[in-house]
Amino acid sequence: MRRLLYLSAFLLVPALSAVTPLVAVPAITASAGAGGWEAYALGISIGSLVCVIVELGWPLTGPQRVAAEAPGVRWATLLQSLRTRAMALIVLAPVAIVLAVALTQATGSEHETTTVLMAFASAAAGLSCSWYFTGVGRPLRILTSDAIPRALMVTVAAIAVANGAPIWVVPVGYLLAVLYGPAAALSLARDEREGRVTFTLREDLRSIRSQWAAMSGRSVAALYMALPVTLVAAFAPSALAVFAAADRLMRMALTVLLALPNAMQNWVGSASSAVERRHRIQRAILVNTGMGVVAGAGFALLAPWVSTVLFSGTVDIDPLLAVVSGGVLALVCVSRATGPLGLVRYGRIHTLTVSATAAAVVGVPAICVFAALGGAIGAALGEVVAEITAISIQAAALGAAIRRDRGSGT
Repeated sequence: MRRLLYLSAFLLVPALSAVTPLVAVPAITASAGAGGWEAYALGISIGSLVCVIVELGWPLTGPQRVAAEAPGVRWATLLQSLRTRAMALIVLAPVAIVLAVALTQATGSEHETTTVLMAFASAAAGLSCSWYFTGVGRPLRILTSDAIPRALMVTVAAIAVANGAPIWVVPVGYLLAVLYGPAAALSLARDEREGRVTFTLREDLRSIRSQWAAMSGRSVAALYMALPVTLVAAFAPSALAVFAAADRLMRMALTVLLALPNAMQNWVGSASSAVERRHRIQRAILVNTGMGVVAGAGFALLAPWVSTVLFSGTVDIDPLLAVVSGGVLALVCVSRATGPLGLVRYGRIHTLTVSATAAAVVGVPAICVFAALGGAIGAALGEVVAEITAISIQAAALGAAIRRDRGSGT
């Protein structure tokens, strides 16, 4: 029963996180039509790309790291992660803003302010401390510091837009909630503080360097995971609205499904022997793969109907696009097990960078070319190519690690 409650808490967190950005969509499309949705979605895409760099790889390496640390040590880890991520945001936020301005001008959008504000707000989401509470097994603290404040602020903003406020009120509400999150997280985690913690700029830079492999891998992966909407805006602008709709619904589903690998982080990371480690990793891959297949099929069936309701009839997802996007969803579920669970447990973070780089080298051109030739469906096929490339490399490296582990006789 306790395990069920634990998993339910982890499920509620990503469910709220997934639904929150979409709460405002009906109000935005009813107020500003497909053009308003395109501006909002483009801002999320640009900001999400920058967000991955701002995170500095902490959502990848942090959960299993703090799961193994003593309370006082992991409090210091949390503080240093926030300091270094704040430094990254100060440097990179202008990049998100400039890119948002350039693309809205290139596409002739009338909602530049909305795109710019949403890009900045999504980039600032890299300051989230959800990974910390995942690692220490406190999912309810993610709700109170992160998920619930975001849901409340975006809902209030959506109501305001529905009653005549400009649509840029939505990213402003989201930004306020995003900035509240780190402060609330520090307050909730203060019971683990032991003594005074001091840092220097040299230590901050050393911390950033230590996170370089994880950060670079996630950053490169963002080129084919967070960037497709931006690429479609550049290479197939006429397909932007429908592709952004399918992509956002798929990412929403993936955010909900993140509950399972998140709940397994502590379980995989706390394996006490090599045999138990292999068993848990293999089981995690099987469970996540099965979940991905079921979820992908469900997405293919339901996405066309959901889009009609959610986007106020202004955007309709083609059934074939729904099938291809469902395939992407299933593949991402597999890679979440082979990479952040399996390879990270074996300390093969460098392999994640290699797989992400290969996927980006293959996937980004595929998305661009396929989008120019086949619109939204072509762009989704490019994502499939990228995910298959990444999974192939991860599976080969993980298989080698498991065989070496077994051959050691432990």
